[in-house]
Amino acid sequence: MSEEDVIQNDPIIKIVMKAVEETCETMASAIFSQDPEFEEKDIIEYESRMRVFGLQKFNGPCFISVINFYADKSKFDSKDTCGTMVFYVEEVYARELLKALGQTGFDDEDEEFVMDNCGEIHNVISGKTKNDIKNEGYGELIISAPLKYRNDVPEGVEFNYNEEKLTEMSFFIKKKKVLVVDFVLLPIDKIKS
Repeated sequence: MSEEDVIQNDPIIKIVMKAVEETCETMASAIFSQDPEFEEKDIIEYESRMRVFGLQKFNGPCFISVINFYADKSKFDSKDTCGTMVFYVEEVYARELLKALGQTGFDDEDEEFVMDNCGEIHNVISGKTKNDIKNEGYGELIISAPLKYRNDVPEGVEFNYNEEKLTEMSFFIKKKKVLVVDFVLLPIDKIKS
């Protein structure tokens, strides 16, 4: 079995993949042209934060949204994450996605509007993921509000320092990579301890 098969068969990764596909299909009638590609990658850490570079995902600009997962309110208050989801949307596709969502009359150059709406899509995906992983025994996790960026996150993002790897999931429309999700979540036994 290949590394991609192992990752793809992880129940939590399946939940994330399903949340992305269902949300994009339901909200924007987006149909992916092939199965997502999966890759396990090292987390690049600098000054205790995970480095996030959108330009490594696409050959051009993109919009980024970051949401963290927390085991409970006290962990949320102390910024002690148990998981992180980073959502990247290729710039041209982001605008097409918004039009498919029924957003009309917006200025294509209004980056703040595009970032806000990409963040809202990510929030729906993260909320669905949170609800579905509850059935895997994780309990009621708390998610942060989306933080939104363009191309990279210079200051990096919070992540759990016990994690060294993340799963990168790439999604394609018309054989072009348009969405990427980086996801990491502590194993259930580490969250509950």
